[in-house]
Amino acid sequence: MDAVETIISTGINIYEATQLSDELSRLQATLPKARFLINRGEWGRFKNKDMAILLSQLKVTTYDAEDLLREFDDQALRQKMEDADRSWAEGAINSVGLSIEAVQHMPETSSVIGVSQVFGRDKERDLVIEKLGVRSMIGRNSQRDQVIELLGVPLTRGAAARAKEKRAAATVTGTKSASCRTKKLKGESSRAPRLDEAKCIGNVSVLPIFGIGGVGKSTLAQFIYNDPRVQAHFGKRRVWVCVSDLFDKRRITKEIIESFTKEEYKSLFNLDALQVELMEQLGRRKFLLVLDDIWPNANDEWESFYAPFKNRPKDSMILVTTRSPNVADLVATNNCKPIQLEGLDRDIFWEFFSKCAFGEERPESYPQLQDIGHNIASRLCGSPLAAKTIGRLLNMELTVQHWETVRNSELWELPHRENEILPALQLSYLYLPQELKRCFAFCCMFPKDYSFERDEIVDIWVAEGFVVSSGSTRLEDMGIRYLDDLRSRFLFQTDPKYPNRTRYVMHDLIHDMAQSVSVDECLLMQDLRSRNERRMLYAVRHMSVEVADESLKSGMRGIQDLNKLHSLRFGINFNVEITWFNQLSNILYLSLKGCTVVKLPESIGELNSLRYLDISYSGVQELPEKFWCLYSLQVVDANGSSLKAISPDVIKLINLRRLALPTGCSPKLSEISRLGNLSRLWNLQYFTVGTGDGRKIGELRGMNQLSVALLISSICNVKNEEEAAEASLVEKWYLQNLVLQWRKKVTSLVKSSENGVLEALHPPPRIEHLTVQGFGGDSFSPSWFRLESLLTLRSLVLFHCGVLKILSIPSFPSLELLTLSGNIRLKTVTILGGSTGGETMQHASSSSSSSNGTACLSGLTYIGLYSCEDLQNLDRCLSPEYLPSIKSIEIDSSSDLGLSMPVDSFVGFKYLQDLKIHCKLLCPQGMVLPPSLRRLYCVWP
Repeated sequence: MDAVETIISTGINIYEATQLSDELSRLQATLPKARFLINRGEWGRFKNKDMAILLSQLKVTTYDAEDLLREFDDQALRQKMEDADRSWAEGAINSVGLSIEAVQHMPETSSVIGVSQVFGRDKERDLVIEKLGVRSMIGRNSQRDQVIELLGVPLTRGAAARAKEKRAAATVTGTKSASCRTKKLKGESSRAPRLDEAKCIGNVSVLPIFGIGGVGKSTLAQFIYNDPRVQAHFGKRRVWVCVSDLFDKRRITKEIIESFTKEEYKSLFNLDALQVELMEQLGRRKFLLVLDDIWPNANDEWESFYAPFKNRPKDSMILVTTRSPNVADLVATNNCKPIQLEGLDRDIFWEFFSKCAFGEERPESYPQLQDIGHNIASRLCGSPLAAKTIGRLLNMELTVQHWETVRNSELWELPHRENEILPALQLSYLYLPQELKRCFAFCCMFPKDYSFERDEIVDIWVAEGFVVSSGSTRLEDMGIRYLDDLRSRFLFQTDPKYPNRTRYVMHDLIHDMAQSVSVDECLLMQDLRSRNERRMLYAVRHMSVEVADESLKSGMRGIQDLNKLHSLRFGINFNVEITWFNQLSNILYLSLKGCTVVKLPESIGELNSLRYLDISYSGVQELPEKFWCLYSLQVVDANGSSLKAISPDVIKLINLRRLALPTGCSPKLSEISRLGNLSRLWNLQYFTVGTGDGRKIGELRGMNQLSVALLISSICNVKNEEEAAEASLVEKWYLQNLVLQWRKKVTSLVKSSENGVLEALHPPPRIEHLTVQGFGGDSFSPSWFRLESLLTLRSLVLFHCGVLKILSIPSFPSLELLTLSGNIRLKTVTILGGSTGGETMQHASSSSSSSNGTACLSGLTYIGLYSCEDLQNLDRCLSPEYLPSIKSIEIDSSSDLGLSMPVDSFVGFKYLQDLKIHCKLLCPQGMVLPPSLRRLYCVWP
């Protein structure tokens, strides 16, 4: 580390550093060793305070070295860009397109931490996640039924029987009444009264569930909240709010209102005004409100928060989860006994723990591991969270040595509170590979219960330099693997508020553990105490400001003194002064998401190291001129913002990987010249072909990172096949959805040259959705339109191809949707059984042939035919023989399509569910329909 100390301590500037290339090379070579020492030092930090101090110092020095190398690289890039010809000639761009990944990303460390350790056991991981997801709840049925009964929801027979047994037994494993601690509950019967028997008529009842962290309080509340009986009882009047550390009455009240109205209330900031609106929304209809994870700091705020819930419908309920018995006593209404949730019963817990630890393996096959496992399980306090994290850790290596190492860890002996599972969580962290530790610890800069969107957090990790490159794998894909691995270890879990989306949250105990391992690196400022708790503010690298205190807001300028900051994030609706941001020379990630700021200062152009700027849903209307000189930028997220235009200078941001724009700006981007400079951009959605230099289709040549969907419009401006080939569409491996648009309207003139252009626009091999619009050629038979080239094709749409007469479709095995619309001269449609053109052929493969060997579209479930007025062979192509799996058919034509259909034309479609026909001759009297049909629409002029 001598080289590190020497260069940093001298305060050398970037230009003098160019004379020290040997020193910089040695510095670069030293970093992997320093990171290895950091990784080893993590094992001693919990048991040795001196080791923890040394580890913090080593991290500071190592990260300073990374900053220096990155600054050198950023300045070199800026200098070359500024020296380049302003004309942005192709040669100049190539000369300055140096790769900065070697410095901005950590060196390959697979020699220290094997890739298999990071990404091993994918199959087992997915199986465990599936088994332990929110779809199953182990050992909590009685508690769930108890709460649902208190909600006034009728129980099923089985649930009612369980409730009766529970009352008779007076105690249930894992549940304990709090009446022994609460005088107001003395003398009550063992049966809790239903809400219609409540003693506090006129006030909303509050039922608390309390217990140690990780015991399953939130999970139980989620199952109650999502129970079909509860959903039917309360309908859409169900609201879930995560409270967490800071009991912010204004925020919580605002979230409740917005959940009821499905609208954002930006104008209401005063608590009194919010509570008036809340009372209006509550009205006289019953509702269920879940307040998840209330902390003791709510004691002084609860009464004023609860005021709007007085004199409300008596059959409404507030369900509270908390770790604190005192909070439970405080918020519980007289008619509701707090429910204490204890650890799972020993036998149930072992069954659950075994599934986590052994996965698909039979525990009986590992008698030695079972003995060790029982010993470890006894230390986990019956906590499902601890079972999942430690169980997954054990599952990674089913050997006696590994399991004994976990069992004998000194962490179990370190001081901790009774019934606390922190040692188990710390062990899960220590066994993380080096790369994942940094990614995981970073996330504690976000508030508890923050919902991480997958692409967002992965892009931030890449911008921070946490993601290690591996061969040809894209950094984004590596980052997704990191996230999947953290999920498999249950350090992240699917956000229950967004069950069908790729959004994830940290359990609050996991968040606490992440904070404990990044105490001097990450600062989450939520109140004045946050600032005073830190001993090494100068070392803070990542900071999030979630401040409700106005006096603290006025002191925000103090942030400019934290010159080591890599990340700075402000909370939603934050009104922040940003003129001093240029002081943050090392900033990599800056988030003003949802802030009220309208304009960014010109000084933002001095943040040379900035990689990620988030102004989504903010009031920013324009970006300053100097902004386009931030050549290291990788992500600009302006989605949902007030941004009105995008500058042509965007092409200078040659390292840009993702550019998210408001709806009105995205099409404008497609008209900017020389977009080909943005060769790393993956989310370009539109490209408009022009005729001038910088607007031709060849601009797409090097943009091989394009992913998901791309619409290429005005292809009619492409002169010939050679020019079209310059787009190199076949090289865009990550593209899934491709729209080729020659023109928006139908053409009546044959454009023979467009046949050659179509031939050159060879889609990538993994394309799933292909749409062709306004094609003017008379033949749709490019050489790539065959089985071998489009094996993954799932949907094919051809519309406004006005001069196309014959269409031959290969029997694509994956094709599910086929739409032909506005192809007014199309006469015949045939299905080919092979890859060669010409006649209809039989195909031996069962995937593309019917039972009698006829070529067919075996996977097609939907076909739509619209305004194909000249189609002559409808009776042949629209038959069960060719479409054996069809479920939905739509036909809309003003003509007779050449002939009428027999009355029994559709009876052979065994799986047909939807039939919609807008053509008289296809709806003859007495038509016979299949028994599978669910919906029928027959309309004729």
